[in-house]
Amino acid sequence: MLKNTFIIVNPKSYKSNDLINYLNSKNLNYEFSYNKDNLENLMNKIKEGYTKFVICGGDGTINKFINAFMKIPQNFGRKVSVGIIPCGRANDLARVLKIPFNMEKAFKIIEDNRTEWVDLIKVNDSYFITGGGLGLPAEIVNEVNNIRFMKRIMGESIYFWITLKKFIFGYRGIEEINDKLLAIYVLNQSFIGKRFNIAPEAKNNDGYFDVKFVKTPPTFLSNFKTLFRGSKGEIDELSWVMKKKTNKLTINLKRPSYFMGDGELLEENNKFNIEVIPNAINIFC
Repeated sequence: MLKNTFIIVNPKSYKSNDLINYLNSKNLNYEFSYNKDNLENLMNKIKEGYTKFVICGGDGTINKFINAFMKIPQNFGRKVSVGIIPCGRANDLARVLKIPFNMEKAFKIIEDNRTEWVDLIKVNDSYFITGGGLGLPAEIVNEVNNIRFMKRIMGESIYFWITLKKFIFGYRGIEEINDKLLAIYVLNQSFIGKRFNIAPEAKNNDGYFDVKFVKTPPTFLSNFKTLFRGSKGEIDELSWVMKKKTNKLTINLKRPSYFMGDGELLEENNKFNIEVIPNAINIFC
């Protein structure tokens, strides 16, 4: 049924228990993977003849796989196709690729062998596939990571409520050389965090990424206008937002900041070289 297929499971993902029960009921072999180092070791499976890798987890699990995948020689990587069984919180990539949340239907897509080449975005020495940025998005992910107990209780809505909290009680933001900003968003698809439709026009297979420079809103109430317009795909209508579509960008900050991608804090720096890697990975969708 799934010849030459290697299944990787993140047992800490949001719906991992349901997933493991499903895999066991179908007598499907799988291996657990917790971190990037473990995934890098699993890439040796390609040399053993595996050409299909099924990632069972959320966007963060996919991100760890991608960063391991991009370290292998291209002559191996171009032979690989990647399947996704979404069981995280936001599952942004699965949503944009229209991968069903029903496990039976998700595996059916892999069996049907329908694939699409997708761009990646490289930021310094790391990669991501959905969206990310500096300032507010990194602050939100950092806070979510520090309240692990609440993550289980609140589930996929936690990102919205932490964002709302930041707008009410304050955020740090970032400083470029000439501007103080709420955030810089870098998008390879239209939305991040499930609810935030920041760049409706963005596509993950056009050789470009979309950037939104969001200055600090002029008033306290403008914060909520930013949140509302951002969730509705109308953030470009705000006078304190500037947009750009490009395939390469350098960002210089006055002080180091974390860059967030795919819901993960990728690295901390004050200079970020960002570029698109076209048609980098082949995904069942």
